[in-house]
Amino acid sequence: MAKGLDKYLERANIVSGFGKNLARRSKSKCELCEATGVKLSVFEVPPSKEDPNYDRCIFLCDDCIKLLGNIKKSKENDFRFLSGPMWSETPIVQATAIYILSDIKAKYSWADELLENAYLDEETKEILSTISFE
Repeated sequence: MAKGLDKYLERANIVSGFGKNLARRSKSKCELCEATGVKLSVFEVPPSKEDPNYDRCIFLCDDCIKLLGNIKKSKENDFRFLSGPMWSETPIVQATAIYILSDIKAKYSWADELLENAYLDEETKEILSTISFE
């Protein structure tokens, strides 16, 4: 069991080390809702690969992390802010926004309308195909 804990702690240390670069990339704002002046944490977009990867991490506020933990139970306006990050120049941020919108589009027509206008380059499409919050 200690071996598993050691591996977990090593991974957590590597991921938290991405924080400085993510703060620069995000300009110290949540990369989804753009909240400022709040605690931001490194979030690995699932599924996590064996080795931590900076390109699969986003900087999020606690509220967004909580929402991502339960996308299916979201309320209608919980993810309205995704109209901004769906155009992000950071592929993992854009792919995450599109993934969430795709997940809720059957429930909320506004999400489907946003997706009708979405443009994804090949790199972002590839990343999107690997995301799974389940």
